[in-house]
Amino acid sequence: MRRQDTRNGAWALTTRQEIHRDDFDRTGELLSWIATKAADAHRHFDGRDVHLGWIRFCEEVQPKLLVVRDGAAVWPL
Repeated sequence: MRRQDTRNGAWALTTRQEIHRDDFDRTGELLSWIATKAADAHRHFDGRDVHLGWIRFCEEVQPKLLVVRDGAAVWPL
């Protein structure tokens, strides 16, 4: 997080972790919980989507948007 983006209550997490597909459900639960804490700036105007960041699988070049929609993680295929 750049210093100019910090404000009271703001935080950011950057991590590198290989997630096995068998663990997507458990990881999705964590992401859904994090989405409940997200500020309005991360919510899509329709109120259904919370944009949490980006995910990139090791064989892919470009990251894809990491979204929680209606309380469930949406995994890019």
